[in-house]
Amino acid sequence: MKIDWEKAEAMAEAMTDADIGLKPGERMYTPEEGRRAYLKSVEKAKKRPGYAAALRRVEEEQKAARALRLMRERAKMTQREVARRMDVKAPAVSRLERFGASTIRALTEYARACGYRIRIVAESPTDSFAFA
Repeated sequence: MKIDWEKAEAMAEAMTDADIGLKPGERMYTPEEGRRAYLKSVEKAKKRPGYAAALRRVEEEQKAARALRLMRERAKMTQREVARRMDVKAPAVSRLERFGASTIRALTEYARACGYRIRIVAESPTDSFAFA
C-alpha cells in the first residue's frame, strides 16, 4: 500500500485539538518535554509514603515470576504443557510467569505441574515453622 504523504499532511493540518484528544487548555508535549514531565512525576512518586514498600513488593513479585519461569525451563516444559497439567489455559501460566503467583495454592500447583514440591518456612530469630 502506497501512502499519499501530501494528503496525510493535509489531514493532519486540518485536525483540531479535540480530534486528537486534547481538552481545552491542554497542549501536546514535545518528546523532550514529555520526558522531563515523566521524570518529574517519577521523582514526585518516590517521595510518597509507602513508595519504598510498594517497590519492594514489586521486586519480590518479579523475582518470584523469574523463579517460576526458570522452574518451567529446567523442567524442559512449555507454558502450554504446564497449563495442561494445571488444568488452566496457557495465558494463565503466562500471567504467573510475568507477575508471580498471588496465592500459595497457585504457586504449589505450578510447581507440582513442573515436577517440583513447594516447602514454606516461616522464620523468626528464635523460632521457625515449616509448611510442607
